[in-house]
Amino acid sequence: MGSYAQIYVDSSGKVGLHTSTTSTGADVFVYGSFQIGNDYGTNINFSSDYGNTVVTPGSNNQGYIGTSTKQFSTVRAQYHYATTTLLTSDKRLKENFRSIDNPLDKILNMNGHKYDFILTESDSTGTEKEKAQKAEMKKDKLGFIAQELIDVLPEAVDYEEEEDRYYIDYNAVIPVIVEAMKEQQAKIEALEAEIEVLNGGTIKEKSVTIEPGKEASLLQNIPNPFGANTTIGMYLPATVTKAVMYIYNMQGEQILQLPITERGNTSATIEGNSLKAGIYLYTLIADGKEVDTKKMILTK
Repeated sequence: MGSYAQIYVDSSGKVGLHTSTTSTGADVFVYGSFQIGNDYGTNINFSSDYGNTVVTPGSNNQGYIGTSTKQFSTVRAQYHYATTTLLTSDKRLKENFRSIDNPLDKILNMNGHKYDFILTESDSTGTEKEKAQKAEMKKDKLGFIAQELIDVLPEAVDYEEEEDRYYIDYNAVIPVIVEAMKEQQAKIEALEAEIEVLNGGTIKEKSVTIEPGKEASLLQNIPNPFGANTTIGMYLPATVTKAVMYIYNMQGEQILQLPITERGNTSATIEGNSLKAGIYLYTLIADGKEVDTKKMILTK
């Protein structure tokens, strides 16, 4: 064999290709670039760039890691430059859906950091320009510290015992941020409603009283915003045959249906623990006609 076609096998059975030595960390050690191909002319290339290992797909720049039926459960990366990353999120693959508890508290207890990665031995290889580029790439990063985040959102932190290293699933933080923003917005709107009341928009009363009249009417719930229970006052003439109050969320979905059997000055009580924190609409229907619709805000 020529000097550029070497196969070396040491006493332990390790194999070296295109080299006169083997590697202590691998059963087969290949020195230099190589390809793995198939009958269709599609290759996967293994090479290097500035002293770093590089894996690239074939000439058409298309390739896959895993298939739709054979997926990797975990993929690790320190940096990534992909323009698009898709994660499986099909509802048909999921079950046992439930709310995220106290999302705003979780966000408020997270600490974002700006930091630099510690340089490794591989960062000291190459020319001075290459080493400077590697060092620059590890500066001014933004993120969380896994050992801190695990106390706030353990679902987003993974620990590899074999490596003794913590990892963060940053995608798991996004749903918490979304729910926290919704909770915060509900509180903001609740405060705005309170300010409007203080400025004379609506008078807070300790009891509900409506003077009898010819037409049915609906009052603003008291208190509003509310955390435990709230009372909705109304007036229904004796001539009304059927009256129902409907509660809707802001997506237009009907949440509750409350038949109103009493006439005259009457009221309905909404228990806060029967609903999630948020903004709701309540509508009074009398004999098939809408009397009025108002908004109420539940905070917890």
